[in-house]
This record gives sequence, structure tokens and C-alpha cells, in this order.
Amino acid sequence: MSFPALKRISLKEFRQVTEVNVAMSARTKLLGVLAVGIGMALSGCGGSGSNPPAPPTITTISLPAAVEGSAYNQAIHATGFAPLSFSVSAGTLPAGLSLISSTGAIAGTPTGPTGPSSFTAKVTDGSTPAQSATQPLSITVGAATTLMITNTSLTNGNVNAAYTATLQSTGGVAPILWSVTVGTLPTGLSLNASTGAITGTPTESGVVSLTFQAADSSLPQQLATKALALTIDGGTLSITTTSLLNPMEGESYNQTVHFIGGTLPVTWSLASGTLPTGLSLDPSTGAITGTPPLAAVGSSSFTVQLVDSSAPTPQTAMQPLSLTVTTATACGSGSESLLTGQYATQLTGFDGSGPVGMLASFTTDGAGNITAGVEDINSSGPSGVQTNLPVTTASSSYAIGSDRRGCLTLVGGGVTRVFRFAVSIITVGVAASGRIIEFDTTGANTAGAILIQNPSDFSNASVSGNYAFRVKSPLTAAAGGGFYAAVGALNLDGTTTVTGSGDINVNGTVDPGNPGYPAMPITFTAGTYNIGTNGRGTLSFTPPGAPTINVIVEVLYAKTLLLMSSDAQSATNTLFAGFAGLQKGAPYGNSSLNGATLLFASGQTGTEAGAASRVEAGVLTTDGVGSFTFSGDQNSGGMASTQTAAGTYSVAADGRVQVTNMGGATPALVMYLVNQNEAYAISTDTHVMTGDAEPQTGGPFTNASLTGRYAFATVDPVVTASALTAGVATYDGAGNVTGTFDINESGFLSLGNAIAGTYTVSSNGRVVTPVSGMTQRLTYIIFPGKVVTFDYTSGNTNPTLVVMDQ
Repeated sequence: MSFPALKRISLKEFRQVTEVNVAMSARTKLLGVLAVGIGMALSGCGGSGSNPPAPPTITTISLPAAVEGSAYNQAIHATGFAPLSFSVSAGTLPAGLSLISSTGAIAGTPTGPTGPSSFTAKVTDGSTPAQSATQPLSITVGAATTLMITNTSLTNGNVNAAYTATLQSTGGVAPILWSVTVGTLPTGLSLNASTGAITGTPTESGVVSLTFQAADSSLPQQLATKALALTIDGGTLSITTTSLLNPMEGESYNQTVHFIGGTLPVTWSLASGTLPTGLSLDPSTGAITGTPPLAAVGSSSFTVQLVDSSAPTPQTAMQPLSLTVTTATACGSGSESLLTGQYATQLTGFDGSGPVGMLASFTTDGAGNITAGVEDINSSGPSGVQTNLPVTTASSSYAIGSDRRGCLTLVGGGVTRVFRFAVSIITVGVAASGRIIEFDTTGANTAGAILIQNPSDFSNASVSGNYAFRVKSPLTAAAGGGFYAAVGALNLDGTTTVTGSGDINVNGTVDPGNPGYPAMPITFTAGTYNIGTNGRGTLSFTPPGAPTINVIVEVLYAKTLLLMSSDAQSATNTLFAGFAGLQKGAPYGNSSLNGATLLFASGQTGTEAGAASRVEAGVLTTDGVGSFTFSGDQNSGGMASTQTAAGTYSVAADGRVQVTNMGGATPALVMYLVNQNEAYAISTDTHVMTGDAEPQTGGPFTNASLTGRYAFATVDPVVTASALTAGVATYDGAGNVTGTFDINESGFLSLGNAIAGTYTVSSNGRVVTPVSGMTQRLTYIIFPGKVVTFDYTSGNTNPTLVVMDQ
């Protein structure tokens, strides 16, 4: 489980109405100084004629050891009359550490020397006269463990094939800096100094001897070296591209046919057939480029031929391919009745300026017409925040084909936005849910969901209780880039008041300004909310010491809300878009996690500029008393790998869960429960993995567990280069899958692309596609009607999660 080493609500009851899997982000306003330990001003206490309060008591009797050069943050806990203040009355703390008087937190980075430091902690209460108590304590500072490079070999590569390998280390003090001290990487490959990843496409064969160095951040610095050989094979010439994305008339097209093996240079040609009018094949690169004219709609079949420069006899490879030129408006029709009623849609992603989010509702008549609606847009670009934009119904419409794929046009604020979607969860002929991507030339690449709304729940009184939430957002360039995520719970009292608490991660800094972490979350107060009769509402709350956060709300039904920030994005504010679900089953305990849960999440490979995306899915198994195991798979910037972990977890009564890997000093995950075995999660490392844990049911699984048609689309795009897909896939229960999808690939739009492949299902719900050869997709079954999948190939450096449901 990466999370870090481990980076929705799909309740059965909610499935009867809808499913939510959309991203929500929170704002870096939360980075303000977060006050902890608010004083109580209780009149009469300690005054003349009153009984004095009980004296304070320090309940902490021991503190964990620290490591030289590693950050340390532990709290001394006490009870007594607030406000409490802490001090050291005798002895000294280890060098580099300090005690925060107002919270009792001991924080800092030990600088040495190693060994124990004994001191006496003192707590003083707020009574008059003040009372105090002391407790002898000690902290032992240990030396950083020896830094070692653990790789024993490097995976062989092939000429002209994408290559990934990762250098690994143990010991030392993070972060680790990697370099090559002897030798030179093959042309086309590079080493990421921060992650140890060797990536690229080698252009020459041979064996090179290299010496790698790892340098840690301890004082003094530790260095470790390892000599390794890297082999790049020429091998048999083979064309690896078996299908191409379809072009659209009038759109610039650029797709490359890929190959492995052979000897450079190579020459491409057409062995038979013809390309669509307007397109040509580059004989040197294998790129098919051009612009099909408006009259070029139709299919073309052809065979490409590749000849290399092997001596004395060149190698030759051939591959049959086809392309279908479509119109930009091609869309099925005849099944518009599948969308009948009021729906909300939420999409997040990017436009030309940075992160962008859209929250909207629209009413459909079952015949392709939009009869009412409203849009809210939050862009980091010049348009900024646009709220409560009426949908222009005369110019808005939708259509759905017999395969449940559809198109949607919404016009609001004078801007036309076009979307492609696929619907699911059909009850009495009406869809409760859909997966959707933006599909237009506005420069926005966004993805999300369409979800049915229940107008009878459009009131403050209906929206009441504790709502767990999950949020995530890329940070703007003005905010320094990287990623932000948070989980928590908000209490809506059924009238107008909002309170709550939560935990945030900003590029690996968890709960900044909150010295009580990990024992205590951040608190939210002074909140209000109001739900309008059309389901659109507003909500606000205030973190301690930070400005108020303002949010727009769309009510799906009483137990599920969609939210998006109405504050302009800036260096201190980030896009806030996501959802909240009513908690059930409280008070919680360790027994609230007991059994198999499917955990899936996405995040970033690193905090540096140009970082790629990282996705993961697997089975989290909990025993109900505090221990877990995890088995899953990950694609981190094109580096596919299996993931395993084990450790402990602790569930608080309010549903806050701390998940700690074996040997870890702090939680690897913080989660908030929605229900039994269901939670929202964030990692606590720099990958800022954010996702959902949903109960896995219906196992043991077989190929027959996947039967029927599934609607799917990309969820939670992490970087601007994330390709967004939407479509349908049909599994036959016997190991074969077919389907059709549309794709928005960083502004390149392609319609009606075919899916054809094989699959095999393991008993734990892990699905491999295809059955034999190199695994291209990894899929995990949540239950037979819902799965999550992602690209498992090394060529996709920006993988995304795709959720599929019937």
C-alpha cells in the first residue's frame, strides 16, 4: 500500500438513488495558524466562596524516542481547568526540540548528540490562584539508521520501448538525493534525483556499468553507493500499437505507431490500404498526422510496415490498423428518457490557467430538452468565480444512444460547454447516475459525475447530522503548485449552524499549525448554511485563526451533498470542490472496520514542477480489533508495481481513523468513516493520495462476476496531461470485454473508439487485462456491479482512476 508505503459514497442505500465519485478540494486558507486549547471563562470558579477546581494532572508518563535529523512532534497530555500552560521545570529537552507552552507539544528536529535527555514537565491551570503538577519524562535520541541501497539488479530494457526502474534505499534520513557517480545512463534515459526513478525511452542497445549514489539529509550526511549493470536489448522488431484513436473532421490529428526492438534507424510505410483523406504517415517517426477535411467522414483500413537497419538482413514488421473519421457532433439518440428529472453534475480538472471546477444542476424532460438549470464555475483564469449562472434552456440539450452513451450541451453565462457521458443505475427506466467528461474547445479538461436529485430534501431541516467529507485539489502556480487534500466531518444542525473537524495534507505537511496532530484534528466553528428550494445552497465555516471558507452546495438527497468553493483562487486560496455524505453507525470503534474493503486513490508522484500522477487500488483487510493488511497495485508516473503493507489502525468515536504501517511512527493514512467498512482517506506523505474505502462484497470472485454493461469515466484528474475517457464496456462473464469510449486527450478529441480484449478475475477481485502477455489494465471489483480500473503500462506516465458501474 503506498499511502506512503501503503495514493463516494457507494452505500447500498445510496446506490438505490445514485453514486458519487467526484473530487472535492479544500482551500489553503486552512494553512493559517490553527489555535488549539481555547480558554474557558467560567465565572465564579476560584473566586471567594466557591470551591476550587480539581488540580491538574499530567497523564503522559512516557514519550517515544526521536531520531537524529528527523522531525519530531509529540504532545504531553494533561487534564485540568483551562487554559493549561506547559513548561520544563527541571532538566533540558534534546537539542533541536522545544516545548510549545499553549499545547504541550514537543516539536522540532533533534540535532544530536544521541542518547537520553531527562527533564521534568510542568503544567499550570487557569484557576485563581493557579495550580500546577509535574511529571518526570525523558526522550532518547537515536542515531539515524545506516543508509543502504537495496537494489541488487536493474530490469532489462528494450530499444525504443518506454523504460522504468526505481532505485530503493533503507535507513538514513529523508529526503534522499540520488545521482550517478560512475558511468552514463543510455541515451534517452534519465534519473530523477528526488525519487530515484530511471525513466525514458532508450535509443541504443548495449550493456552499461553504472554506480549510483544515495545521499540522505542527516547531520553529518550519510552516503551509500551501489554498482549496477543496465542492459538494453535490441531484440526482435515488433509493432506494439494495435489500435489508434479516431480522428474528427476538421481537427488536427497526431498519433504515433509505436514499436520495440530492432536497430535504428527504421523506415515506416503503408504495405496496403490507404489513410483517411488529409492524413499522412511519417516514414521516420511512424507519426500519422494531418487534418481530415469535412467530407472525409468514414472508415479506412490499412497495414503499416516497419523496416529496421539490422545487418546483414533488415528486420520487417507489419500491423493491420483502421481509422474512422467522425463528425464533431456525432452522438447516438433515441434513449433520452434515461435522463428524466433534476440532476446535479460536478466536474473538476484544468483549463488554460490552472485548476477549474464546475457545479451545476439541470432539469431534463426525458426527450432531450433542458427545461431549467444553474451553473457555478470556479476558474483560476481571468473569468474567476462565476456563481448562479442561469442555464440558457433554448440552447441547451442532450441525447443518449442505445448503448447508454450520450452528449450534453449546457449554455450558461454566454459560454457553451459540451460533454460526453454514459449513464448507469437504471431503475424503472431512469438513470440515477452517470460518468461525464468535458468534450469541447473551451480549453477545459474536466471530469466528474451526473447524479439524480431529490427535490423533497431541498431544505435545511432535511440536511441535518454529521457529514463526512473528502476533498482534493491541485494547487495553483501562485500557491506554489503541488497538491492539497483533506478529510473530516461537518455537523449541520438542521437549522443554520455548521461545526466540525478534519485533517489536511499540503504537499506532505499535515495539519500545519496544529501541534495536536496526530492525536487531534483541526476544529471548524462559526459556520452557517442555507439550502434553497431548487437544491442549491450556501455553506461556510471557519478554521481557528483563518478566514471563513465559503462554499456552494447542491443537495442530491438528504444524505449526500456536492460542494464547491465560491472564494476566488489565489496564493492562499485553492479550489474547493467535492462532496459530503451523512455518517451512519456512530459512535464508531475499531470494530467499525472489520473485513475486506476496496481502497482506491490518486495523487502526485512528487511536489516538484512537472510531477506526474500516481494511482492505486487494492484490498484493505481489517480484523475489527486494530490490525490490517493491504494487497494492491500502483502506477506511479508510468512505474507499475504491486503494493503490500501491514500494521495497525485506531478508530475514534467520531469516525476518525489513524492507519499506521508496521514500524511507522505516525499514521500513513487518516480516514473518516461514513459507515461500517466505508471511509474517505488521505495519505500523510508528499504523494497526497486521496480516495475512498468501500466495502468489498460478492466474493470470492470469478470471471462470471463481471457480466453485463458498465458505464465509466475518468475520476479526479490530477495533472493537466491526464487523458479523460468516458464510455461503456460489456463483459461477457467468460473472459472477454468489448465496448466504446470517447476521449479528451489534453484537448485532442476523439469519438467512438473500440474496446476489445480479454480478462481474468482472481478470487480477491483483482482483474488482469489481457489474459496473457503484458498487463495493460489492472481492475479491482468493489462488488459485481461496480469496479475501479487504471492503466498499468509503463508508457502512460499520467495514469488516472476510472470508475465503472452498471
